Amino acid sequence: MKKWILWLIFILGGIVAGLYFWFTLSPEKNISAFYLIPKDAMYVVETSTPIESWTKFSKSDVWKFLKKQDYFAELGHNADYLDSIITNNSTLVNLFGSRDLLISAHKTKAKDYDFLFLVNLKKGSKIGFIEETLEQILKATGADVDTKEFKNKTILSAYDKSSNETLYFAMVQNYLLVSYTNQLIEQSIMEVDDPHLGRDENFLNIYKETAEDGLCKLYVNYSYLDEFMQCYSDQPNPMIKDLSKIMYYSGLKVEVDDESAGLEGFTSINDSLDSYLQALMLSGKGDIEAHAILPARTAIYHTLGFESGLVFYKNLVRVLENDEKIRDEFESNKQTVENYLKIDLERDMMSWVADEVAYVENEPSKYTEHLDDIMVVMKANSTSYAKERLDFIADQVKKRSPAKFRKVDYKNYTIKYLDIKGVFKMFFGKLFSKLEKPYYTIVDDYVVFSNNPRTIISLIEDYETKNTLSVDPSFKAFKSKFSSQSTVFSYIASNRAFPLFMKKLDNSTKASATKNEVYFRSFCDLGFQLSEREDKFFTKVQLNFKEYIPDTAAIPIDSMADMEEDAATMLDSLDDIQRFLMAKFEHNVIKDYYANTDNLRFEAETKRGDLHGRYREFYETGELKEYGRYRKGEKRGVWHHYAKDGKQERKERFNVIGKMLGKLEDEQE
Repeated sequence: MKKWILWLIFILGGIVAGLYFWFTLSPEKNISAFYLIPKDAMYVVETSTPIESWTKFSKSDVWKFLKKQDYFAELGHNADYLDSIITNNSTLVNLFGSRDLLISAHKTKAKDYDFLFLVNLKKGSKIGFIEETLEQILKATGADVDTKEFKNKTILSAYDKSSNETLYFAMVQNYLLVSYTNQLIEQSIMEVDDPHLGRDENFLNIYKETAEDGLCKLYVNYSYLDEFMQCYSDQPNPMIKDLSKIMYYSGLKVEVDDESAGLEGFTSINDSLDSYLQALMLSGKGDIEAHAILPARTAIYHTLGFESGLVFYKNLVRVLENDEKIRDEFESNKQTVENYLKIDLERDMMSWVADEVAYVENEPSKYTEHLDDIMVVMKANSTSYAKERLDFIADQVKKRSPAKFRKVDYKNYTIKYLDIKGVFKMFFGKLFSKLEKPYYTIVDDYVVFSNNPRTIISLIEDYETKNTLSVDPSFKAFKSKFSSQSTVFSYIASNRAFPLFMKKLDNSTKASATKNEVYFRSFCDLGFQLSEREDKFFTKVQLNFKEYIPDTAAIPIDSMADMEEDAATMLDSLDDIQRFLMAKFEHNVIKDYYANTDNLRFEAETKRGDLHGRYREFYETGELKEYGRYRKGEKRGVWHHYAKDGKQERKERFNVIGKMLGKLEDEQE
């Protein structure tokens, strides 16, 4: 928004306010702003004290920091100008500062969206010559002004030559409409005849529940959440798409200070759909306690709470009755697993579940580098009964599966394997679909599942050394801002989560994410909580702010290559836990990766602490570089060397004591 637009709005507000007493005794003929907001609004911000709210927000450390980011730079420049107007003109503050202001966001292009501003002029809107006055003010700024009629309303357009932008204005009853997109002005005018948001009972119920005492109010329209996210990513997100169907609206009051931002209010859901969220709403709340066993490395922690696993299961089955197709698919998948393994999933998987199930992603440990450190933890109402039922499933799997893995004892924990696919997704939704054919063990009151045994071993090590999330002072302070019981609770530690997010992005998106890394990491803790409250969810969002300072002392990536070890040196440097993992779970194969990537550098078979068997080495781009065989730590036989294009460069032959006898040229073979 350009400077002339800012002072234009204040001048207009001053004119209107100056005539206030002339209209004090006139009858009201106002309409609600939500009769004017087009139905495709992705979100709406509302404040009855825009000047006061802006003054408070603009002085916060959060805003001062955000102004450094490119996206907010121009907005910050204009905001500083606005702040100077406020500071130097107390009369305008008094006259204009109490006007209702709403800002709605709408998708206007495949990858872009724009805003509609609505200013409530109240009685001042009855000035018959307000359009003419506005036109004269616009011309005085040097803008090229034009007018057109649309549905018996006048739309003014003001073209600013310096910015090559056009701003549009219209008066509809008591509201002044402003937008850089003419389409939004026209949609707003048409909305009056057939309003959607203003007559939507689901929205109005949330609107009435939204508190008035915040910095401002934020309304989220989940019907268009999926479209909004498409502005930032070409990849469809199944979870976002589901939320667009399951949830109706959130109404949240917003608070911001120097160290945090918070949102609090209510969310309504579509109770006619077969949703896991609907089943959760019917199933009560659960304690949030899994962090007692989770490692301090935890980056993403989503937990579901309910009265018990069986209560949730029965409500899920009941909710699925709303959609015959979904119900039949659920029953078919369930029966397929049960008939194949001769088990009862309700009895063997859900009857022992207490009041909490959590999905967790961790920052990699020393033992899980280059792997997805993902797990699901389920609180048991009886660990002995949980062990009994899971052991039964494991035995049934062994009878019908070629899997050779039986069990491994590590310290006082037994790790077993379930070659069973799709069960977690079936019961708890798509987020849990990443867990397939997991290993599992029992830690304290929780059954811990993971695709990778290294994740379980790492958790056990952290738990045994009391290096858990529950003793992290930062997490404890952050967690205290939320209720100890909820239906859904999500926690993201940005510094630990950022590298995990980066792994999932394509190259073009990675470049943008890297550029804005400091802004993501500076909101160091993010939390989200839903707690069932009759026919809606009480909703709380919290963000902690602490400016992130990059570590300039980190070792440059280029120099990491100098630190790479050969296979023999690396094998000698393994600690006891690494040797245990390699022997018990990885068929005695040692692997190494290129620095800061998941690209395999080499893999080598070992036996009794020596390199023994096949060895393969790769280029960073994945092509085979060389392969051969070791015997008792010495190279044997013919070793093959390749260029990046796949052509063989040379061969080498080694004798029984590992000495190279000479190079073998291809034409000699």
